[in-house]
Amino acid sequence: MGESIREFLPELKKHHGIYVMQRTYEGTCAFLSGYEAGSGRYTLRDFHSWLLHRKKGRPELFWPLLVLCEVYCDGSLPDIRYFTPEQDEQMVTVLFDLLEEFFRG
Repeated sequence: MGESIREFLPELKKHHGIYVMQRTYEGTCAFLSGYEAGSGRYTLRDFHSWLLHRKKGRPELFWPLLVLCEVYCDGSLPDIRYFTPEQDEQMVTVLFDLLEEFFRG
């Protein structure tokens, strides 16, 4: 088994562009989901539950959409495939901040 996301997160943040070819929010979420599957640990399921307790999104939403709910109203979530570079950068930062907060808690 590989490192958990918790253990790997500092390395991912430091060398984001090495691990995620397109430094987009969509690419980062896909990388994290793949990393989790490869590690055999299911941290993102717990992250999903933690996000739900923040009451900023609906339970049927997948965790990447719940992260978007931290910035956008869940009734009008933007399509991440069409994010501007600025939106991608903002949401990757929000994602990393939330993961760090989740791991501290």
